[in-house]
Amino acid sequence: MMEIRNISKRFGIFRALHNVSMRVQAGEINAVVGENGAGKTTLMNILFGLLPPDAGTILFNGAPVRITSPAVARRMGIGMVHQHFKLAPALSAMENIILLAGRGLISGGRRLVAARAAEWQNRLGWRLPLDEPVSRLAIGQRQRVEIIQALCAGGKLLILDEPTASLAPMEVEDLFAALRSLAASGTAVLFISHKLAQVTEICRRITILRRGDAVYTGELAGLTHAMLAEKMIGGNVPQAISRPPPPVGGEARLALADVTVKREASIVLHHVSLQVHSGQIVGIAGVEGNGQSALVECIADPTLPAAGKMTLSTTRDSAPQRTGRRQLLAIIPEDRRTDGLVPGLSVTANMLLKRHHQPPFARWGFLRFSTWRSFTLRRMQEFDIRCPDLDTPVGALSGGNQQKLVLARELSDSPEFILAVNPTRGLDITATAFVMNQLVRARNAGAAVLLIHADLDELLAVSDRVAVMYEGQLSDTDWPHTSRESIGRLMLGVRA
Repeated sequence: MMEIRNISKRFGIFRALHNVSMRVQAGEINAVVGENGAGKTTLMNILFGLLPPDAGTILFNGAPVRITSPAVARRMGIGMVHQHFKLAPALSAMENIILLAGRGLISGGRRLVAARAAEWQNRLGWRLPLDEPVSRLAIGQRQRVEIIQALCAGGKLLILDEPTASLAPMEVEDLFAALRSLAASGTAVLFISHKLAQVTEICRRITILRRGDAVYTGELAGLTHAMLAEKMIGGNVPQAISRPPPPVGGEARLALADVTVKREASIVLHHVSLQVHSGQIVGIAGVEGNGQSALVECIADPTLPAAGKMTLSTTRDSAPQRTGRRQLLAIIPEDRRTDGLVPGLSVTANMLLKRHHQPPFARWGFLRFSTWRSFTLRRMQEFDIRCPDLDTPVGALSGGNQQKLVLARELSDSPEFILAVNPTRGLDITATAFVMNQLVRARNAGAAVLLIHADLDELLAVSDRVAVMYEGQLSDTDWPHTSRESIGRLMLGVRA
């Protein structure tokens, strides 16, 4: 169906892809995997017409083609669902579908688009409220809208970028059932993911990229997860750090009692109570959009209006604090580019965002830039942050290196309370292992860690206790003495 031959792409001196070749057959689900910066996104953007290749050939149904824009890709029957949804929240699901599917791709206007969307829903066994605004839909429903939107262009090839990143286990099963149905009807699927267990479950063939090269293309049969990981990183996979039992009677660093938050006449947190003790990782599971952001804002900003009581304490509370509560927290935000970094500033400036005005980085009102640079170099070496030099804008770093920089900054003064929100989203297997090991290391040193994470497997791997947030309410579980499936049901509001 589609074949790419010797595709290459450079950005300045950086080689993103080098002579990459692969084949996608109709009716197959193929995986594309690799570390951050391996070239996956560049390759998908070329196939969807967002980037032109520097060299190489793309064949579609045996004929050479030039995919010069997403509109051209859609006319060929190629659709793409991005990791971060591209829907307009204020418009209805149907209006979002029409935005793309109605621009000359399907003649006949709204009625034909609606009929096409209904046809795809019937084929996949879905029942979506297409007249509802997207802002009112759950995460899994929004993803289904994007899939239908992509399929309405023709449904010959569907590209999915990290499609399970925000889904509950039951939603993942539903998605896989839909993908198998699509493949059975002749649609080709490209499945981009860092989750090797899911790749081996749903895919038949795989292409592994490493630093711009396709180091393996072929059948998945006979390849173990360890073998795949070694091909991806070119060596051994980092092992999880040991995690001794949490201390008995550790001090409560965060305590919420009956906290309720309203937004625009809607209650987004309902009487939430929670304690996080020193030497403990407490995980909050849940499908996104169920009150997690309100919980984060409450903890990070005590000025937000909320009913109930919240206490954040450390052994350093009695020390003078110039920045108040923020100085007591280490925050690893969900959106590192918007909330954790200033992309236009240098690596050094971003490393010192929290303490540039404090000794030893400043004295008598004067900034000590030599101290800034030596501190940054030490942290870069310790956290294996890779960049050309200290003056490089942080926005030019890969996602994994940006996340490591946030960790290096937030954990540099041995914080006693850490708030981490989806800290591994979009990271490869190596960067994910590094981030989670740093949280466990901090926990072992006595820090209290609140981990809010949409990836249930990663959450359960490190958490001492787990609670589930659904529609603004927090339900405690008996983890580790309960099953993953039971927690997954709670994430969807199913209690039995």
